[in-house]
Amino acid sequence: MSILLSEINEQPAALERALTGSKDAIAELVAAIKARDVRYVILAARGTSDHAATYAKYLLQLTVGIPCGLAAPSVHTLYEANVNYKDALVIGVSQSGAGDDINEVMTQARKSGALTAAITNTEGSKLSQIAEHVLFCHAGVEKAVAATKTYTTTLGIFAKLAARWAGNDELAETLGRVPDAMHKELLGLEGKAQTVAHSLTHAERILAIARGLHLCTAIESSLKIAETTHTTTQAFSSADLLHGPIASVPANTPCLLLLPDGKTKPMMLEVAAKLASRGARVLTLATDPDAALPLTNTGTELLAPLVDILPAQLLAYHLTVARGLDPDNPSGLTKVTVTR
Repeated sequence: MSILLSEINEQPAALERALTGSKDAIAELVAAIKARDVRYVILAARGTSDHAATYAKYLLQLTVGIPCGLAAPSVHTLYEANVNYKDALVIGVSQSGAGDDINEVMTQARKSGALTAAITNTEGSKLSQIAEHVLFCHAGVEKAVAATKTYTTTLGIFAKLAARWAGNDELAETLGRVPDAMHKELLGLEGKAQTVAHSLTHAERILAIARGLHLCTAIESSLKIAETTHTTTQAFSSADLLHGPIASVPANTPCLLLLPDGKTKPMMLEVAAKLASRGARVLTLATDPDAALPLTNTGTELLAPLVDILPAQLLAYHLTVARGLDPDNPSGLTKVTVTR
């Protein structure tokens, strides 16, 4: 079995370890948040970790009601600006903990008086040494270049943090059942993902579209497919798509639409109809029986991104294999990318 496929299937167990292993560290962080009267959250990340941070940006605002934003690391590393992070919680997210730009944001944030935390899969990393509080993913060694289990464990840690911070016991209990939901999702996906992948073998461009809380799934899906299959991909918020870019979608363009149950589904169905009227090939990811790729309902829309990424991961794997490429070692990429 390919390393990538093996790691995709390891995710239910990895998530369970992450939820159990981060319990005490999250409790300590939430106690510090309340003691420091944190007023806003800044999330610093790159690549897949940035997509996980996008989930947190929505989730924390929805559950805790606190403003959240994404850092611009080059403000520090290229422009050498000083930013005042007083009264903020600044969270650095990096599976390797080695990125110079993320570590610089964290260093500057701590100097300016912010409460700092890190989410990483690597003990002893530079990021884990900079932050005051460290939440480890406990995903195990991830060998495939395309990140899978470090992404979903990071989402799980953010969800556990949100539930604890908000004092939402129901969300915490539902989160505890997500590993089983992931396992169920994987069991029902393999055949359909392979079928859709074979139908996309000659696709030159693929779009991934979602809204709100689920935008993270669209952008992470786009990345997984692009880096493994060498396909040109692009992710859109459906709201942004309708503001103009939909005019650039020609007939027969494959469009992956995220339609999990919840607030965004009605308007996403409208977008699906508009794309279909332009002749685009609409491929829905939904709990509906006629969906191109099935989704499993987690019990709350807040946790849907933890399982909704699985179809795209499997699609990326099978499309890579169908094109005769190596899913474990995409051409021109390395596991750890260090930017400044």
